[in-house]
Amino acid sequence: MPRTLLRDKEHLMIDQGGVEIPFNKDERRSVTLVMRRGTKQTTGLHWHEEKTEYLQVLQGQALVTVGDRTAVFGPNDGVITVPRFTLHEFGRADHAVEGADSREVDLRIMEWTEPSDGAKEVFFRNMLGVIIDRETGILGNIKLLLSLFVVMQRHDNYPVFIKGPALFGRTVQSSIRRTTTYVVRGGIALAGRLFGLKATYHEYTPTSLLELK
Repeated sequence: MPRTLLRDKEHLMIDQGGVEIPFNKDERRSVTLVMRRGTKQTTGLHWHEEKTEYLQVLQGQALVTVGDRTAVFGPNDGVITVPRFTLHEFGRADHAVEGADSREVDLRIMEWTEPSDGAKEVFFRNMLGVIIDRETGILGNIKLLLSLFVVMQRHDNYPVFIKGPALFGRTVQSSIRRTTTYVVRGGIALAGRLFGLKATYHEYTPTSLLELK
């Protein structure tokens, strides 16, 4: 299928929001995630294994979970550090008391990683790219699902499917959670690759970053 040429776009948006990727990048190669007013979408609980992630709210109020802590963060609350292997998630804080005054504005959160090699940009460009170019119907939805998992597997994104039983302690709970993610994510991504789907498309990715594919 023909793919939309997005590699030179600074703004990649869908109904719920999107990302802003400036051409004049700072030394951190940061991107800005936008969650439009009214959307209930969150990032979903997930973790990364290759890089430490940093978040900073630029506009609005965000409900952020890092590990066992959940709190509302705004533009004056500084940088949020997400160590490798740490569960985290964020979305709009519209239903929190602290988020009441920002319900009518888009939430904008800057993200970057250490090391800062441009991988964050590659991930978001290809995630948004396959969503923008999705096909209609049941088969289109299946193809989109497979595509998203191919991108996640290649670009260090581990979604949480189950938290695991707490009955046997945190070590067992974490082991069950991670094993489930490895198996489910790996199986769906494998199916996607067998159908010829890729983690990185040149239509979505700047030439200078294609080596990260």
